[in-house]
Amino acid sequence: MDELMWLTVGAAAVFIIEAGVYFYWITWGNGSLKPYINDSQRPHQTFKVLQKFKTSTQKIALVEVGEEVWVYSNGEIMFGTKQDENEYAEVIVHVPMAAAKDAKRILIIGGGGGISVREALHYENVEEIIAVDIDAEMMDLGKRYDRLVSFNKGALNHHKVSTVIQDGRTYVEKSLDTWDVIIVDIPEPTERCPSLCGLFSLEFYHELKEHLNPGGVLSIACSTVNLMPEYMWSIEKTLKECGLFTIPFHNFSNKTGVDWGYILASTLPLEPDDIQLKVTTPFLTEGRLRDVLELPYYLKNFENKGDIQTDQNSVLLDIVRRELNN
Repeated sequence: MDELMWLTVGAAAVFIIEAGVYFYWITWGNGSLKPYINDSQRPHQTFKVLQKFKTSTQKIALVEVGEEVWVYSNGEIMFGTKQDENEYAEVIVHVPMAAAKDAKRILIIGGGGGISVREALHYENVEEIIAVDIDAEMMDLGKRYDRLVSFNKGALNHHKVSTVIQDGRTYVEKSLDTWDVIIVDIPEPTERCPSLCGLFSLEFYHELKEHLNPGGVLSIACSTVNLMPEYMWSIEKTLKECGLFTIPFHNFSNKTGVDWGYILASTLPLEPDDIQLKVTTPFLTEGRLRDVLELPYYLKNFENKGDIQTDQNSVLLDIVRRELNN
């Protein structure tokens, strides 16, 4: 009887230890999803993690949600094979393409997914697109992962497209080239990646300005402006400080309830009525373009709020911190 009792106790102890090890593994260890998918970013419906891996710059997860694939970076959704991704790409690409005096040479910083590149290839007069991404593995996904390649229509493998693995700022600073349209589509700075402030700074915008052809334009992604409009206001104030003419625009997603903000910046004076679409797109019709260029009341900067981001401060990171702490 005593022997049976001790066998039972031993088996229970082994089970408890193994369960504890497993719990640690899935909660904090290598099996944990937390570094790859933030709790606030988890899909509401059933999902399957297809891959998760670390690169030299980030933790990436490919997650299947229904028929879609969502790509996560350091816990945040970066992009995916989703309809709202099509809308986002059309807005950030076709607005500057419509505004630019010419659109033969295009630079896209943050082009690893290939979706913005796909939209820029709609223009027959485009001669060259440079897609820059700091992460080789992310660029490789856009080039070779079949479900992403299908979604971006093989854009990163197109003969007009050159892909560059480098920090966007470093690439521009070392380049002697100039472009008609420069699109900066990168995430906001966070505690995990505060160095991203350097791609929104006054110093970098001066550099971008020097690399624009006459009549050239910038298109800058400004995150979720319904949550932190001062983020967009600060980017616009920084662009104005370096002598660029600006037009803020936005796209409210009826599906997600998120309002994405952008700033169009030009070397020449530009009015919203001057912007006319040059190609036909599924989402961004002429009527929708007028909505995109008309800011809702809560995004209009009546009091000239916002601060200038420089290489010496953390204006945008501080705004993100405040939003995350609310």
